[in-house]
This record gives sequence, structure tokens and C-alpha cells, in this order.
Amino acid sequence: MVFYKGIFNGLKNSGFKFLINYFTFLFYFLLGAVNFSIAQSTSSRPNILIILCDDMSWKMPDLNNADTFIHTTNIDRIANEGARFKYYSTNSLCVPGRTSLLTGNYGHKTGAMSNDNYPSQSLSTIPKILHANGYYTALCGKWMLGNPTPKPEFDYWLWAPNATSYYNDTAKYFNSSIAVTEHMTDFLTDSALLLISRIDTPFFLMLNYNAPHSPYIPQVQYDSLYNTNSFQIPMNWNPFTANYPSFLYGQGSNSFVGVQDYQHEKRNYFELMHGVEVATGKILDSLQSNGLLDNTLLIFTSDNGFLLGEHRIRGKSNPYDECMRLPLFIRFPEWFQAGTVVDSSVTLNIDIAPTILEAVGIPDTFSMEGVSVHSVFTNQFKRTKFLYEQSGNDADSSSAERTFRDNYFQYNRYYCSDTTEELFDMIADPFQNTNLVHHYLYQDTLAIYRLKLDSIRLAENDTAQLQSIYCALVNPVYTFEPPTLSATHVNGSCGFANGSIDITVSGGTAPFYFLWNTGDTSEDLNSIHQGTYHVTVTDFHGNVEVLSIYIGNTNGPSLNQAHVNATYSNANGSINLIVNGGTQPLSYLWSNGATIQDIQNLFPGNYSVTVTDFYGCSNSLSINIVSIYHDPTNTDENNSPFDSTGSEPPTSIFINTELSNQIFLFPNPADDEINISTSVLKGECRIELFNGYGIKLKSTNMRFDNSKLHSIDLNDFPSGIYFVRIHNGENDFIKTFSIVK
Repeated sequence: MVFYKGIFNGLKNSGFKFLINYFTFLFYFLLGAVNFSIAQSTSSRPNILIILCDDMSWKMPDLNNADTFIHTTNIDRIANEGARFKYYSTNSLCVPGRTSLLTGNYGHKTGAMSNDNYPSQSLSTIPKILHANGYYTALCGKWMLGNPTPKPEFDYWLWAPNATSYYNDTAKYFNSSIAVTEHMTDFLTDSALLLISRIDTPFFLMLNYNAPHSPYIPQVQYDSLYNTNSFQIPMNWNPFTANYPSFLYGQGSNSFVGVQDYQHEKRNYFELMHGVEVATGKILDSLQSNGLLDNTLLIFTSDNGFLLGEHRIRGKSNPYDECMRLPLFIRFPEWFQAGTVVDSSVTLNIDIAPTILEAVGIPDTFSMEGVSVHSVFTNQFKRTKFLYEQSGNDADSSSAERTFRDNYFQYNRYYCSDTTEELFDMIADPFQNTNLVHHYLYQDTLAIYRLKLDSIRLAENDTAQLQSIYCALVNPVYTFEPPTLSATHVNGSCGFANGSIDITVSGGTAPFYFLWNTGDTSEDLNSIHQGTYHVTVTDFHGNVEVLSIYIGNTNGPSLNQAHVNATYSNANGSINLIVNGGTQPLSYLWSNGATIQDIQNLFPGNYSVTVTDFYGCSNSLSINIVSIYHDPTNTDENNSPFDSTGSEPPTSIFINTELSNQIFLFPNPADDEINISTSVLKGECRIELFNGYGIKLKSTNMRFDNSKLHSIDLNDFPSGIYFVRIHNGENDFIKTFSIVK
């Protein structure tokens, strides 16, 4: 600490500026009531402390980090004891970002649009305003808003170089150069701690760290803190391959070579940032031990965001979320309860200056474009859209750029010789992987967001005439509307190949090419069988659509039958027609004129039928009814005594044909009995009763003479066709009758 004696001797040699202010206030306090009131109101105002990092990714703090081994307890403490915000920069570069933070205005208003454009020294800034209102103002660290000579609005000036080597560097204390042998983060932290311990009037202190700006040289004691290759790869790690600005990957140093390169840089980056994490804990402890913590508006943030592997890029200034978004943690118990999260509204870096003015009670008479974050927290103001701007950079040949961003889309317009735009769907694609400007579905959205950008530029008085440079979108890929297919079809009928398909194509770009799974290349199909058909349609741009259509077929009726042959030449045959398929109702037409399904009382002969269904599908069938006769070789009474094949009967059956005609059955049709009357039968005869199917139902012996009737009891038999066989030992006589009940 011997080194700091020189610093504070310099403080004394500078005319005790701080002590003179202090004793001046004390003098007026003792002499007059008016000045007493001024001193009293001044002493009751909060202190303002801004801890400002350089090139800090918003994902770095543990609260936003996906890597579980990263711990930023002290930085997170500010948010955990206060509030954290959804916070964006209006220009992600050091000079524009710091200028907007201190002035509350966009870069197009301040003139600070790049790191080569310093703001006008006549601008109203927070240090000037607070210094004029009795605050002790101090700078420790990186300034960047002009040359490093002391600024009159600062009571304390300790400037760190814009590009530091971290070790063995030089700082400026007022106009004196000081050799810095320790790490620059430690040097700035120790200087701020000494100031905090000595200031007893409301102060404004900017503690502007160089970290984690490259080169990534951490304190020696943290050099191997994250000796790991386990840093998570970003969700948008892959580089853009289509529809991206031609200058995006133009500089070899702004792209990661691969995962190993990324892991190495992340280790150094987070080890360098760990020094700020430790320093933040020391600052919090100092404020607390000096009784200043709860009366200090403590703001922790960065001058701009940083791409650290997203889209395979390292760096800033690009209009992508990781560049535009910053961490913002504020501890101020008067406003925010512990753990407050404000994410329903977008907070911008132009809101920091108005926030400080409200906290210290100074009206905004300085035409600031931002609003106090306290008004956002109290729902007095809500921002859902904002303008982001860049002026272009000769070093990387990047163009000027303007962005319109809301909760739904982000539209980037680059000022190039060829139309160069990006449109990202922030809901479907929050990692901004796909530029939609050439997607047919988003052309209306693109047109709307072009107008929104123009209108917000007018609303924010951004009237800059931006010059275009030679650049364009690389590998422009167009997503054209694919064809949409529909079809009408006619199913086949009657089992024939008479189906058809008519295809209709909407959307897409003609001409269209058709390919069916049948090999056909015509648009429509005709005369097709039942089955599933697939058509692949390719349009002019190669978009492909596939449609499947099933063609059914209303098959006609299929026919089968069961029949009963006639006995001898009697009309006792029958046909039972069996129909499957077809569509009801069915119509029948027999060759004998019948129009019913089954027919009976058939003489021997050939019968044909045609069955037609509802759709006119028809089928035909022919059935031959033959005569069946007695088989004399059959002696089994349980089997049919007739030849079911219809073969010619034995000749002996017809020997006494003339006698058979003299045997009578009556009544016919019969009811409960049938009588046999004959004069030609004599003596003992065998009587057998059969049904129409030739099955023997009853047999008995009867003795015949000239005067006697012989009856057969029919009470046990249902209605139907029957026949009787009478055997007299020499001949068989067969007679047919029917029973009707």
C-alpha cells in the first residue's frame, strides 16, 4: 500500500480539492440557515456507484449462466438484494455505449456512433450534472469519451488506458503518469476502496474496469481457476451458412476455429472476469462497513454486450442478441425489494442517466431520451420496442446498420450496395439462427417491419443519411411456397378398372412435374383398379409435395347355391341361392321368370339366374336340376334309397309302368294321413316313406286285397314334398304326394 501514499499526496498537492469542498459546505452550515438547508439536503441524497465492465457477456453472471461451475456470488448479490433487468444497448460499441449511458441519449443525437467518434464536450452528462449539484465526482478506470486529460466535472481522475496489458502498464492520476505493476483490476479496485473510505459527502463514482476486454490476462492467482474443457457450447454455435452479411466472417480474428479454440478463450475470459467478481465483493463490504450500502444506488453493468461463440463469432457491434443485450443489476433498497425481476419491459442504456436523476431528485431538464428504470418498475412506463444503430466500421468493412426490435421479431437493415436485410422470429427462433427475409411465409411481416424501422427512426429523430458500401447477403437461399395438392376421385365399380383421380395444384411455382407410384407422369389418372395411389409433385423451384389417394371398388354380388334335385320327373326340385357382396337392394331374374332369391317346385332342367345390385353390378349363375332314382343296391335304411347322382335307374323299375299308373294316393295334398288304393297289388308289400331329400322316414308292411284302403299316418310330418315306395317282391312302385297343413 506504500504506492497509494503517492496518490494521496497528489490529492493534497492538488489543493485539497476534496477538503476545500467539504469545509466550504461545513462553513455555510455554521453561518446560515439557507446554506444549512442546502447542506442538509445534499447530505441526505444517495451515493451513486457504477461498476462498469467492458465487453461483458450478459450470460457471464451465475444468474444467467448455463455452466454450473461458474459462481459469481458477489455480482449476483447486487441483483439478489435489489433488481435485475431485461437490458439492451442502443449501440454495442464502447464509446457509443458509454456516451448513451452518461447522457441518456441515442448515438445519432450525441454524435458518438463509433469508437472513432467522441461525443461533444458540450453535452450534458451525469458527472457534469451531479458535480454542478454538489456531488463529489470520481472516475477510476477506463474513460474512452475523449482524450485522457482530467475532465473538470470530475473531482477525482484516475484514468486507465483504453487497451491495457493488465500487468506492467501505466495509468494517469490527473496529469501524472503512474506505473502500474499489479493487475489493473486490483489497482482500480484498491483505488476505489480508498476513495469510499474517505468521502463523507454524497458521491458519484464510476469504477470502470477494463475486464473482461481482451487480451484475456487474469490475475495470477486465478490463472487456472477454470482449468476445464466443459464450458457449454452455445445453442447457436453453428455459423450462418446462408442469408448473412458478406462482411460478417470477413476478418479471420473474429471467428472461432473450433471447439478447442472456444474452450480456451472461455477459460481465460471467465478467469479474467473472476477478478471483477472478487473486487465487487470488496466494494460491497466497504460500502457496508462504512455505513453507505443502503444509501447507495449501486449499478452493475457493461458498456456493451459480447458474442462469445454464438454463430461462431467473437466480438461486438453486430446486431445479434448477445451483442445487444447486457447485464444490469441495481441495488437500491429505497426502490427495489430483494430479488426483484423487471422483464416485462425493455430497459436501455439510455435509461441509466434518467434513473440517476430521479434517485438524486434532479428534474430532467436535459432532453434525455431515456426513462428512469424506477418508472418501469412502478408500471408508469413500458417499452416493448426499440431502435438499435451502428455507423459501420472501416476496420472490418462492415456497413452502417439500423435495427427494429420488439417482442416478436427483429429486423436488421444493412446499408449495402445490394439489399441486405435480416428478419428473425424471436419467439420461434430466439437464438437467431435463421434469417427469414427470403422465406415466402414472412414477406408480409418483412414489409411491415421495414415500415416499423422507418417510423421508429422518425420518432427518435434519426435523420442520418447513411452511405452504402459494397456488401450483400452471402448464399441467398429462397424458401418458396411449396405446392399444395388436393384431389377428387371416383371409386371403381363392379370390380372393373373404371376408377379415376383428378389432381388440383395450388401454390408453388409452375411448371409442375408429376410422378405416380404406377409410373405414370400425367397429372390425372383414369381407368384404374382398386388400390392406393401416391403422386409426387415437384414444382419449378424443387419443392416437393406428396399426396395419397385410395380408390375403392363397389364389387358386384358373388353367387353360390345349394339345390335339391327332383325325383323322377316330378316338380319337387329346389334352389337355395347364396349371395355375398354387392350393394343392397338386389334384384333377381331367373330363367323361368321368377324374381325372388330362392325357387322351389322345380322340374328337372337347367335354371339360370342374374343378380343385379344397387350400382348395376350383376353376376349370373346356372344350376342343373336332375332326376334322382332308387338305388337297388342300397339296403341301409338310414341312408337315402335313391341315386343322388341321377344315374339311370334299373330297367326292372319300369317293367310294370302301366301297373304303377293304377296305384292312387289321396287326398293329395294330404293332411294327417294319406290313403293308398289299388287293384293291382296283391298280398304282402313293403311300404317306405321318404322326404324330398330322399331320406327314409318310415317303413311298414301292408297286405293288399281288392276291397281295402291302406292309410299312412302323417301327423308327425311337416308340410313338404314326399314320396312312397311300394315293393311287392318283384317291382318297385314310386308315387309322389305333398303334405299341406
